[in-house]
Amino acid sequence: MSKNIQELTSSLEDLKLPAGNMVELLIKRLKDHPDKTVYILLEDGVNEKNSITYAVMVAMAKAIAVTLLKNGTKGDRVMLLFSTGIEFITSLYGCFFAGMIAVPAYPPRRNKPNERFISIIENSKPAFILSNSLIYEDLNKYHKGNAFSEEICQLVYEEIPSELSEEWLNPNVQADDIALLQYTSGSTGTPNGVMVSHGNIMHNSECIKQSFGFDENSIGVNWLPNFHDMGLIGCLIQAAYLGGSNVIIPPLSFLKNPANWFRMITKYKATTGGGPNFAFDYCMEKVTDEEISEFDLSSLRTLYCGAEPIRKNTLESFTDKFRKAGFSGTQFFPCYGMAESVLITTGGDFKAKPIYLSIDPQAIEENKVLPVRAEKDGRMLTACGYPWLGMGVLIVNPETSTPSPAGEIGEIWVKGPSVAKGYWKDKQSTEKTFNAFISGTEDGPYLRTGDLGFIHEGQLYVSGRMKDLIIIRGSNFYPNDIEHSAENSNPALRQNACAAFSTDIDGEEKLLIVMEVERTHMREMNEEQVFEDIREAVFAGHGIQPHAITLIRTGSILKTSSGKIQRFALRKAWLRQELNEVASWVMKPEKEKADSLIGYRPEFLREWMINWMAHKLEIDPGSIDPDKPVSSYGLDSITAVSLERDVNAQFGVEWPLESFLKENSINQLVREGMDILRRREK
Repeated sequence: MSKNIQELTSSLEDLKLPAGNMVELLIKRLKDHPDKTVYILLEDGVNEKNSITYAVMVAMAKAIAVTLLKNGTKGDRVMLLFSTGIEFITSLYGCFFAGMIAVPAYPPRRNKPNERFISIIENSKPAFILSNSLIYEDLNKYHKGNAFSEEICQLVYEEIPSELSEEWLNPNVQADDIALLQYTSGSTGTPNGVMVSHGNIMHNSECIKQSFGFDENSIGVNWLPNFHDMGLIGCLIQAAYLGGSNVIIPPLSFLKNPANWFRMITKYKATTGGGPNFAFDYCMEKVTDEEISEFDLSSLRTLYCGAEPIRKNTLESFTDKFRKAGFSGTQFFPCYGMAESVLITTGGDFKAKPIYLSIDPQAIEENKVLPVRAEKDGRMLTACGYPWLGMGVLIVNPETSTPSPAGEIGEIWVKGPSVAKGYWKDKQSTEKTFNAFISGTEDGPYLRTGDLGFIHEGQLYVSGRMKDLIIIRGSNFYPNDIEHSAENSNPALRQNACAAFSTDIDGEEKLLIVMEVERTHMREMNEEQVFEDIREAVFAGHGIQPHAITLIRTGSILKTSSGKIQRFALRKAWLRQELNEVASWVMKPEKEKADSLIGYRPEFLREWMINWMAHKLEIDPGSIDPDKPVSSYGLDSITAVSLERDVNAQFGVEWPLESFLKENSINQLVREGMDILRRREK
């Protein structure tokens, strides 16, 4: 290839794996550290509920494997339904010891299983469901015959005697065998099961070890969920890979009091922890200066940040606020990755401060990279490092499948030993995503990430998404859903002539909507009513407020020759003010954001709450009883954070997170919310 291309490669010379697969690894850890505590669970975020040594963990994992193999065969799928804790990770290793494929999933809510849970069962077709007694009872009381059939063998963790470990026979697991199906997150899209092999896990774990500077003395304190790739691979499996330890805080305990995360980092002298960008914003909002004075974060070697856009303002503000707790900028570790490459794809020098680059925002819209000196004149991006141990990154023109020259933005393509085997039972998506080749060559296969970026001075920068998926405050939104709500909100709006997309405004991703007006309404349209109807429909249906709405003339929406809305072209036209505009509305400061939206109507607030719950939990709005406690529907950590942040951001008030975690119904929440809004109005 030409020297002008944007490519980062790495050598396999330093690859020294401790074992060939996870079974060999765990047996080695048992031999080297039998009495060392590997996991500690803090159920309330502070006090130890239980812990487990390598010896006890391996014995229980082998007993689970024996039980599985008595009822099935190597290669069967095992759905793991556990809340955060030691039972889950021991059961995961039990699947490995049986040579079976683990399928981590979040337990379904009591009211009815959500679409994601059903989709995972239908796609993976598990031979087993393994859970604890509490989840087993709920599952069979509320969901049997609805979400899964009696053909699936159910096993209860507490009923498996550890003595069975004596009967374990090695199933001869190979590096190429599938270890787990890691289902990608989604809003309304059907989740895909990424086929992660034992070899993938081993390689990616070594990449994490070397890039983060980990060793067997590493101690993690983490709150990320079991089924999230960052929590599963980066926290739980990484601890065993290293021969280290991990302290587990349940996600909801972290949300109730994020200060406890830092208290436990202080107590256990943790060397690592981390989360997505929004988690650090959340901590800055909730942790007081008085609490920070109690912490000692100097033991942290790496505090990683990834999984969504990494913002300079967040990292620097966090560093400033927590500096008196012994935290410095060099402890932050920005990185980039995805489930399709197990977890990490690129990471930099853990001993160095984060690197930032300011580039011309207008040039970005032309897919050009033009650095600017003045930060105020540019869009600030955070460097995400470089690939490790045989992994490679190439920037490619997504339309021509040819390498993008230096100075151009293109799609990020990845190849190497960490890239997974594809999507379970989905040859078409696997071929499209995992088997890309450079046009006219045999260079491949590459993993197409769908992310846009460029390489500058040896570092990967992620500039945006090629996919239509909109991610705002850690929540996923599909534009076609938002467009459907908007275009049906008022008769003055044309059908199939709406575009929803997002862009970075003042360091935060914002929702923008562009839509055509019906020709017959051009002259006598009530613009303010149309804007209010769109805002209400989008807010009620999706729990998100548009930042700006632009109405354009009939027939002026940009479409492809096949009639598809060109969202990226419209985004570019919006930024350049090149739309054939009829009228526009832009969010103003806090007063208009609240007053113009809801009019303090309890019935609207109730509808919004129901639709928010339905969207976030992926259930039918009609199944939500407004008099039933919201806690009965279940909230995982990411959902709870999104809820708290969305409500407070949209209404401009401090609506306590605890309100959504205790026995409040939607109607009780509405009354509480109306009281807060009325007090603010006075």
